[in-house]
Amino acid sequence: MIRMLTAFTEEIDDAEAAISEILGQLALDDNLMENSVGILHCACDFDESAVVRELCGRLPFDVVGCTSVSVQVPGIMSQLALVLTVLTSGDVKFVSGVSAPISDGLDAPVSEMYGRTMGSLSERPALIMPFIPLIKGIGGDEFIEKIDLLSGGGIPAFGTIASSNELGLSRSYTIYNGEFYSTSLVLLGLIGDVNPMFFSASVDDGNILKQKAVVTEVRKNILKSVNNVPAMTYLESLGLSSSGDVSGFGSMPFVIKLDDGSTLIRGCIDSNEDGSLVLGGSIPEGSTFAIAMMGSDDVLSSTGAAVGEAVEKGGGRGVLIYSCVARGWTLGTKVMAEHEEVDRRIAGSAPYCFAYSGGEIFPMFLDDGRISNHLQNDTIILCAL
Repeated sequence: MIRMLTAFTEEIDDAEAAISEILGQLALDDNLMENSVGILHCACDFDESAVVRELCGRLPFDVVGCTSVSVQVPGIMSQLALVLTVLTSGDVKFVSGVSAPISDGLDAPVSEMYGRTMGSLSERPALIMPFIPLIKGIGGDEFIEKIDLLSGGGIPAFGTIASSNELGLSRSYTIYNGEFYSTSLVLLGLIGDVNPMFFSASVDDGNILKQKAVVTEVRKNILKSVNNVPAMTYLESLGLSSSGDVSGFGSMPFVIKLDDGSTLIRGCIDSNEDGSLVLGGSIPEGSTFAIAMMGSDDVLSSTGAAVGEAVEKGGGRGVLIYSCVARGWTLGTKVMAEHEEVDRRIAGSAPYCFAYSGGEIFPMFLDDGRISNHLQNDTIILCAL
């Protein structure tokens, strides 16, 4: 059994006041069991404050996490705040670590960290939670593939890519034991009788355009051609864009169907002069390509449905929730509307933590029993523990 505790503060200048507020809400002396770990999300401005470092120095367990555009725990939400979620258990163990900075490639730093933290365990983790740095030129998919390879596969992964409310998501950091990292992977493994439950929502099938195409050339997250024509030319043929303008595609996620039956959701970030498109994650050649429409009502209805399902099936379990920042951007001036919908749906029935994500790591359970871990965009993901 895992028990979830949550705490929240908007105090960024006075570390002692922030620590007092957090520890007062957690009441650790009364609530901690044998094994514990903290999951911390905060605004990027906390990197210039002593709050995170001093708070983690006062806690009797490791703390993992990353920065976020905005955060929330039951009843309170903010774009400039810190939330600490504590998972505590008598029969589940928590193992965590941080990699060396990643520059030329992730293989060596991630392999070393995985071997140091989980390679010698007598029991494989039941759940892996990655907190992935936002690094230009290295996609979140590559981290997930490497973790799957090191773990031997078959372990569900649930987590997030760091985000921030800065232009271009700059100052997005992973966090480990009070330190902020711009290029390091942070990893948490849960070992024992965990039995997590997973839920997600993105675009409704009815919002997917009927025109289907085939991805004919791609390089990692650069979509070069669809149906053997430049990707931008294909979009223009549908009347969806002109002159390389992709500014409207924040509300038009791409839906990619894979051969194994799983689905990828990809956001379009930018276009190149050669007519190729920059996506929020990689896709394979030969996959089926379609475009979906997503408005603010779609975001809120899908969030409500996913949260409602988690509450109904979770039976009071604590819930970790990550939603893509693009979903928040779709809400326009109603920037806290998804937060409000989450809180309305849970309505005090379970502890939870909600944070916006730069990319969602989520496991898919295939018909043949295999687990396929993927990076998603434009998606809300939930894990009931």
